[in-house]
Amino acid sequence: MKKLLILAILPFMISCQDKKEQQENNLKKLQEEAKELKKSQIDFFMNAIPKYFSATTVDGKLFNSQDFKNKNLVVFIYDKSYLKKSETYDMTKELNEIYNSYKDKIKFVGIIEGYVENQKELNEYLKNSKILFEQIDNTKSQGKPKILNYNMYCSPAKILISSSGKVIHSSCGGGNSYELMQKLDSIKNYR
Repeated sequence: MKKLLILAILPFMISCQDKKEQQENNLKKLQEEAKELKKSQIDFFMNAIPKYFSATTVDGKLFNSQDFKNKNLVVFIYDKSYLKKSETYDMTKELNEIYNSYKDKIKFVGIIEGYVENQKELNEYLKNSKILFEQIDNTKSQGKPKILNYNMYCSPAKILISSSGKVIHSSCGGGNSYELMQKLDSIKNYR
């Protein structure tokens, strides 16, 4: 009788062990994937020195941050929905004003985020936005992977990388450009 009971329980025990092993293997795999993702991630947090990145802009040019080594670079990251003016916020106006004030001394690039159904949808956003500086399409859609991997998850994000390659400003949200503009003024007046 004991043998029958053991034989009946054995498959269940093996099944539980297999599930536990599978869970442990899945966890290890996820940890390895996260570690690889972290290796390729561009760090835009304060005081970081972001690795160089390159991507094609929406107008077909190649943008390579390494071309701006020893120069100042402003990176704006924003969801595609901000390209359309809302009742309470006009991101395009805010970013274009910053760009127009400092474009002679500092390089600018925008990175567009978000999910789009297709390229036609994104083109509609772009057509109506009138952004004056180069933009990189980092949107996602079915079958289209993100081009750039970085650690900014807010929108709009404003990053200033100094000529030394270090992030000296990193902020999130619209309408809060005062600190960024102070730093840009000090750079503009320094040169």
